Amino acid sequence: MGRFLFRIARLKLMGIFVGFAFAYFPFLIPVKKILQNKKAVSFAHPAAVYPNHVLIIPRKIARTVFFLSDGDFEAIIEMATKIRHEDNRDFVLMINGGKRQDVMQAHFHLFTGNWVAEKGLTKRVDSTFSICDLRNVLKQHYIPEESFSLAVQFEKNAEPMIYLM
Repeated sequence: MGRFLFRIARLKLMGIFVGFAFAYFPFLIPVKKILQNKKAVSFAHPAAVYPNHVLIIPRKIARTVFFLSDGDFEAIIEMATKIRHEDNRDFVLMINGGKRQDVMQAHFHLFTGNWVAEKGLTKRVDSTFSICDLRNVLKQHYIPEESFSLAVQFEKNAEPMIYLM
């Protein structure tokens, strides 16, 4: 059932409905929730690609990350760290934008591993990064809004690092 609903959610026209459902009726969504609060809902990805793949969805109608506030982004990061609190492995929080975004509702992928090292990412963003500055940051790194990924790499005993591709 989860995979079927995921396929429907991937239809471009369904983004607004997905956002509406997560914003106002998350209790109706047939997934086993890991954590939820006033700002976000998390659950196991129905079509997992990465180890321990979790989705974190803002409880706000937001077709893309550009509709999120710094407070929304902070709540997402807080939820990610709570989910991985007892886990001693490195983990990544990633968002895709433009053509890389399958479902037209802002959503974050959380999974274990050192994805930055595996992919050899080098476009590091200042740690004082603000989601409200994302458009400017993408321009500075010559990355189009129409196709980008932002990865926050969390490593043991280190500050999170933010990368773009």
